[in-house]
Amino acid sequence: MQAPTSPASSILGLQPSSVLSPKSYQALEAALYSNFIGENGNAIIPNNFALEFTPYWTKNHSLSLDEYLYPKGFMDQIIRNSSFSIASTQNFQLGDSSATNGLAFGYRTTFYLGNKKDREEIENYKSSLASNQLITSLIGSEAESLLVNQKVANIAEFIEKIKSTIETTINRNLSDLETVQKKSLIDEIIIEVSKLSLDINNYDSFLNSFNNIIDNKLKSKLLFNNYKEYIMDRQGWSVDLAYASLLSFPTNNFNLSYVPRHSFWLTPTYRFKDKFKFLKIMGVIRYEWYNMDYFKKYFVDSKIYENNIDYGFAISTEFDKFSIKFELVGRRSETEIPVGTDSEGNELYKRENSSDFQYLGSFNYNLSDQIILSYSLGNRFQPILNPDNTLVSLLSLNFGFGTPTEKTLDLMK
Repeated sequence: MQAPTSPASSILGLQPSSVLSPKSYQALEAALYSNFIGENGNAIIPNNFALEFTPYWTKNHSLSLDEYLYPKGFMDQIIRNSSFSIASTQNFQLGDSSATNGLAFGYRTTFYLGNKKDREEIENYKSSLASNQLITSLIGSEAESLLVNQKVANIAEFIEKIKSTIETTINRNLSDLETVQKKSLIDEIIIEVSKLSLDINNYDSFLNSFNNIIDNKLKSKLLFNNYKEYIMDRQGWSVDLAYASLLSFPTNNFNLSYVPRHSFWLTPTYRFKDKFKFLKIMGVIRYEWYNMDYFKKYFVDSKIYENNIDYGFAISTEFDKFSIKFELVGRRSETEIPVGTDSEGNELYKRENSSDFQYLGSFNYNLSDQIILSYSLGNRFQPILNPDNTLVSLLSLNFGFGTPTEKTLDLMK
């Protein structure tokens, strides 16, 4: 129901074994050339091919977090999240089950509608990370000074001299903690540091271990990961837009081609906050157009409607490693069919309508940040081929592409 990760693969009905995701224009050129140019230098249609490319994130734009999350212009969001997809197959089946070449192109983007609560959450994360970074920097700087200037001779002297810096820095910069919590944190740091061995003539490894203890006790890494997770799944409204077009070669010859189908998706999504942050709801409006001349010629026994509008909603629950979703979608189809001619020989048409219904449940398991294993079960719309085959039982892998990384986005800026 929601806008597909790869619109091109979706409109082609392709479940690729792998998806190429080039991170530069040079890699994109190499991927297209190696797959679409044959050994003799002639153009070919590769089988089971899928590619996803996000132009904006091919280079580092040195964006601050505010610039990324709250762009000044509406088009900035559209451009940054724009993703282009290509998919192809040598097994696009016609109505007589003959295998032909098919090529599809797709586009997708997302824009987010921020709110006051979201900004407050972002600011809280930024403030906490900034405090942790300042604490680590101040304590680390004093520790390095003690070692470089040989003000201590052993681990006991180091703890004695660094303890006051640890106490002052934590008390001053962690104002949101209770006094008991601050004291407990300081004690834990001192205990861990006392377990280290210190060679005053070779203190680099000691200094690294000391800084790691400060970081771990402040739980900076955990806070940072939570921060990234929140950015990926921000509360409030977001909207996905997607488009795909199919190019068919019914004779497997480049001299004859049709554009039999277009699809457009509009998917608004709302993610709840606080106690219900695991919950989100989605709506969908999807428009599909079919080339009637093509389908009448190559799908003779199939019932096709020229214009199709899907509408519905879904509810999803998301947890750390898995999510569950259920969707209900209706379809309204319409086409014109010839009924004869008038007295002047002009062809007459009548409008024919149809409706259909789809319901699906799915279970998704996160194998990694970018790969999701999904299983779907339910009843789908009547397909063009085998219209009685409406049962859905599908196991698939979904990939995420084109997201910013720590190298392309400064989360502390």
